[in-house]
Amino acid sequence: MIEIQNLRRFLSNDFDNAILSIKQKNGEITTHLTLREKSKLDGNYIDIYNEDVKSLRKKNLELCNYMLENFLNNHIIIGVKYFTYNQYHLDKNCFDIITTNGTFTIAIKDIDIKDIFPDFVKKVEFAKREGIIKQLKISDTYRKYIFLTLSSSKQDISTFLGYSTYHILSIPTKDEIKIPDYERKFTIRLIQEFLKMNNVTENCCYTSELMKLENFIDEIKEKRGFYSLASREYSINNLRFEFYKDEKALIQLKLIIEAIKGLEQEFKYHNFSDAIAAPDRQLVMEKFNRYGGR
Repeated sequence: MIEIQNLRRFLSNDFDNAILSIKQKNGEITTHLTLREKSKLDGNYIDIYNEDVKSLRKKNLELCNYMLENFLNNHIIIGVKYFTYNQYHLDKNCFDIITTNGTFTIAIKDIDIKDIFPDFVKKVEFAKREGIIKQLKISDTYRKYIFLTLSSSKQDISTFLGYSTYHILSIPTKDEIKIPDYERKFTIRLIQEFLKMNNVTENCCYTSELMKLENFIDEIKEKRGFYSLASREYSINNLRFEFYKDEKALIQLKLIIEAIKGLEQEFKYHNFSDAIAAPDRQLVMEKFNRYGGR
């Protein structure tokens, strides 16, 4: 059972790094919470007693879900690592939820995480997407360089924003690397946020940029060895993308192309004369359709 003092600290965000250990033995679930730093609040905890904490801590499943919801709602989540190594819990499956201040690790033994936290991946990935966009808007740390990282093995599935990388939630299979549709859409949105922060909007010559990227893809396909490429990076308005030295570069490039095409649709008026002429063209078409083309 979780110590009441540790639980109050956790619910009051009085920690940087925490480990929630969950295991099942003889059909019974037990929990233990470790907070590695000393208290910063010295017992002055926020008002968290809408719930009867003393009673709740006796109901392990309800308590675990209450703690997760509380954590996701009160932190800026910027990443999740699945099935990670933890030196304190070598015999458990560990999941790291990464924030701007620290990490919350869930370590599970002899039970599936979905049996503890229904929709675990859905919840933490949603919180991550919201947190990363929020973090980008309040920080200029990530503005000039980005590498889109893909998982190389099933033992290394993670998704988070680092200083110069975004680790895409991607699942390697025998023939390809699969990216869930919601993660693909978010990655494209994230690239667009980087492009917007570097003023790649109305002033961009989208046709030219897309042509450069398509030519890059053609060059990759024509070359037998990726080391023979003249360049493995793409720059636009001081924002620089670098690529893998193998076929994974094609995935990276196609994501950037989709992002730029999306911006082209959003900022379709490239100059002032286009913006003036477009409403007039629309009015002509409406009249044409109204009178049956006469």
